[in-house]
Amino acid sequence: MLQGLLAAAAKKYARETAIVHKDLRLSYADLYAQTLAFAQGLGSIGITQSDCIALLLPNCPEFVISFYAAVNLNAVILPLNHLFKEEEINYYVTDSNAKIIITDAQRAAMCHRILAKADRDIKLVVIDEDYPSSLSFQDLIVPAKNGRNEETNTDEKVLPFAGDVIYQYSSGSTGRPKRVNRTQSNLYHEVTSFAETTDITSADTILCLVPLYHAHGLGNCLLAATCNGATLVLLEQPLDKEGAPLEVPFVFRCPRVLELLAKEKATVLPGVPYIFKALSETPINSQVDLSALRLCFSAGNFLPKEVFDKFLKRFDIPVRQLYGCTEAGSVAINFDGEPETTWNSVGTPVKNVEIRVVDDEGIDVPKGEIGEVIIKSQALTSGYHEMPDLNQTAFKDGTFLTGDLGKLDEKNRLYITGRKKILIDTGGRKVDPIEIEDLLVTHPEVKEAVVVGVKDSDAGEVVKAVIVPTALEGIQERSISTYCKERLAEFKVPKIIEFRDEIPKSPLGKILRKELV
Repeated sequence: MLQGLLAAAAKKYARETAIVHKDLRLSYADLYAQTLAFAQGLGSIGITQSDCIALLLPNCPEFVISFYAAVNLNAVILPLNHLFKEEEINYYVTDSNAKIIITDAQRAAMCHRILAKADRDIKLVVIDEDYPSSLSFQDLIVPAKNGRNEETNTDEKVLPFAGDVIYQYSSGSTGRPKRVNRTQSNLYHEVTSFAETTDITSADTILCLVPLYHAHGLGNCLLAATCNGATLVLLEQPLDKEGAPLEVPFVFRCPRVLELLAKEKATVLPGVPYIFKALSETPINSQVDLSALRLCFSAGNFLPKEVFDKFLKRFDIPVRQLYGCTEAGSVAINFDGEPETTWNSVGTPVKNVEIRVVDDEGIDVPKGEIGEVIIKSQALTSGYHEMPDLNQTAFKDGTFLTGDLGKLDEKNRLYITGRKKILIDTGGRKVDPIEIEDLLVTHPEVKEAVVVGVKDSDAGEVVKAVIVPTALEGIQERSISTYCKERLAEFKVPKIIEFRDEIPKSPLGKILRKELV
């Protein structure tokens, strides 16, 4: 299914640019040929249907080639955060029973240590240079026979592969990471529905600033571009004086991003709130021609009004909020004609997705009232791997209970208001941490705040506030406590107040609440 979309794009747009990365411009014909060649190379070392291929790579063409090679083999891709540490990688590789790890030279030594401890044979492929005791990515690009590579499956009468094509992990608010298995059919329906909703075509150029290993980058960048004949521009990693890759804060990449937007005439910019905030704060003398840019959308976290306003004022382009999840990909997007008045809405469902807001009994609540957001989609996973108890409560009658709280307005626009699963139970009373967070950030000495529940032998949980102050000097717990007591019921007032320099967040800006408990 997915390979068919790429094959069609390669046939129709053979000479058009598929991927831009550094000085490389890879055509659709070349991309398709390399995916088939790499699939043959992987097959030659024993990788076959349903084998798991772990990708430990930053955004690069090899990621895309590896993904489609796995699709061609009916294998399974495990995309991993390239910033993970050894213990984290070992967990995911073990849990997924990965047969091979594809990585770069920067992470090869760490992967060797993981393989040395493994109780089974796991192959290692390194993309950017020859590395001892590993296979070379380029050596596995098997030369074409008779001038052409053939797809593994060329019989059009054969039914599409029904097995898994990707393993992703959803950590949620608590507990160990949950493996989300999704099929080619799931991803096919996700990308076709998303493209139909956003009108992405071969005329588009998508600048990818978010990680391809994440559902946002995979679905809204990699698949959205390559399945529709569009151009995918990948922001390269900066290098140090010796040529080694560097991990630097995004704010230092903004000049390069603006340069790429103008040079490549990018039409679509997916991002997260932090990215749009950083771009909106670039010096006003950094003038660039963004006249080609038609769509900016933000996912992964709530988009603050301040960021929306700053970006609109700076570039005269509204940032649309997109709502999605690992379990189903893109779910809704705000395409309101006047987004200035509905900036805080994640919009209406994408094509072929159904959204409802229900109470605890599963009954739809009236418009404007808050309830749990549930979704139904052909892109939806069938459940979490080996978690039958959780699946019984999270997946019912073909729908997914997201755990997000939200409301629908009279025009069926969705507003996310909080998380049901992070409600704090203190003495039998349910406390919404978002309510307290919204209050805390109005305190003049508070820059950022996150509220979590901490287990307590008497009350079940007590409310804890983690605060990033505007200045560490002078701020006192008593000031925060008094401020809350004057505005909240006593049971909502934080009993524990902690000051930090920053709030721990994922690469996409998602608050890591578990680390604050």
